[in-house]
Amino acid sequence: MAGTLGIGIITYNRKDTLRGVVDSILRHTSTDFEFVVADDGSTDGTPDLLRQLNVPCITGRNKGISWNRNRILWYLKEEKRCDWIIILEDDCFPTVFGWERPWIDAIERYGHVNFMPELTIEIDNDISSGRGTPEDPFIAPMHQAFCIGYHAKALSYVGYLDTRFEKYGEEHVEHTQRFLRAGYGGLSQHLSPERGQLFYLRGGLDTLPSHSHGSHELAMRNKTIHDAIRHEPLYRHPWRNDEEMFEFREEIARVLPGPAPEPEGEPQLFDSIISLGGDELVNQAIRNHFGRPGPGLFDQFIAPFHTLVSLFRHDFSGLLSTNCLYGYHDALRCRDTLLIYHNCLEKQPGEHASVEMFHAQLPLLRHRFHTMIQEIDSLCHRSRRVLFVRSWRDGFLYAGQHRPAHVASVDFQALVDALAARYPSLDFRVMFVNFGKAHATDSRMMFANTDTPDTCPRDEELAGWSRLFSTYRIGLHT
Repeated sequence: MAGTLGIGIITYNRKDTLRGVVDSILRHTSTDFEFVVADDGSTDGTPDLLRQLNVPCITGRNKGISWNRNRILWYLKEEKRCDWIIILEDDCFPTVFGWERPWIDAIERYGHVNFMPELTIEIDNDISSGRGTPEDPFIAPMHQAFCIGYHAKALSYVGYLDTRFEKYGEEHVEHTQRFLRAGYGGLSQHLSPERGQLFYLRGGLDTLPSHSHGSHELAMRNKTIHDAIRHEPLYRHPWRNDEEMFEFREEIARVLPGPAPEPEGEPQLFDSIISLGGDELVNQAIRNHFGRPGPGLFDQFIAPFHTLVSLFRHDFSGLLSTNCLYGYHDALRCRDTLLIYHNCLEKQPGEHASVEMFHAQLPLLRHRFHTMIQEIDSLCHRSRRVLFVRSWRDGFLYAGQHRPAHVASVDFQALVDALAARYPSLDFRVMFVNFGKAHATDSRMMFANTDTPDTCPRDEELAGWSRLFSTYRIGLHT
């Protein structure tokens, strides 16, 4: 049977038991598999433990079981392209070598399958039929989530857990009922879907006694949500709006391979650090971390990457072009260059930028921009070593600051070559920030990603830049 296995653990503040579960999976699994742990914002050092164990960890804010389980489902299905996905809670673990083989068989047969512990069989036996094997699974109406198997094809029809459920309660029940409605994992009862009969496996796993992080009040609140959405269409995304999508995407991006930090060693010292834009936040981050700002030219406007290259190649010609100007949100945009002028115009609060305003202030703008270009040239001519910093975010009012995966890469070499042509005797490096997994072999280039979500308060974003500069050991000569 051809396919790829993915195994995940969902956890929250159970570091002590988690180590044993991880060890048990690694020791008892006979099939090659992708592995990941989803940590729901633990405060007990769980992410540090997983780093020590060299286990991939997706983490973020404490968002509840739906969100946390979705972290694994997306990672293993979309990023690792797994066919069979098994998710264990952090109090469930394998006890038999090759435990996963019956699960692969059952997932392939039924698309969705659950685990029934021996304790449940003894205490709350509601089994209709079956022997708990892939060929003859238990059939029972109860819902348990100690260990669940999913087939990627079934997930493609059913989707993810609904993130409207808060923290704990009903999320697994509602998700399972959607599988039943789609024809996976049991026998759907359309007149009373809450009594649908599920398929269960027994054996090969055990559970630990553990304290629930939920409450009766939360469970009742989620029951109300479940009743309200019971007949909505099957498929659900792992987010409900754009802000949730950006947050979820960033959590996944952080666990994927990306630019590695520079090797530890001597600090990388520069005479000057110059922002090449993205937005004005870059220069503010430089000012906050190093105590002195770089030249403010690229705080005045937003330049797409290819336009930035052209500016340095052609002595900043077209920087204040008056051709094809038009209103763009609260700014002006030049159709020729795609430059957005948003910080350079003098206007009253609430006043909108206009082409007439731009023309009236053009002499002042030319003087100001010429002075700032001279400042950059002067720094580059009198400095021995300069760090240029360019952020990916160059779309005005775009919510995402990190470059999504699978989008066209910019021409990093073109910018480096343009800088080298303008400053031929300068020793410089360019730090490209938030360009995802982009990389290049030119030693003059550095690639880094901040660790903050796409949508977060400005202070948090600036703190992420500060951590980045510290991680890469960037410093200024005094």
